[in-house]
Amino acid sequence: MSLESILSSLTPNEKLAAMNILWRDLSANATDFQSPDWHGEVLDNRIANPSAKPRLQLDDAFNDVRERLDARRTEG
Repeated sequence: MSLESILSSLTPNEKLAAMNILWRDLSANATDFQSPDWHGEVLDNRIANPSAKPRLQLDDAFNDVRERLDARRTEG
């Protein structure tokens, strides 16, 4: 059974739990993992060109991201 087929059989909550496990593992071994060069380029661009939009509180920012993702899901 492939990893992809295992993941496709999981519930959304199980998938989130799997992502958390993967993230914890990658974070614990950060020296073993190197971000691609384009990550640095994106960060440099964002620092050089900050958004003109007002900053949101963390909860509001999460809600904004969730709403935009939900909108994408319904479009596709």
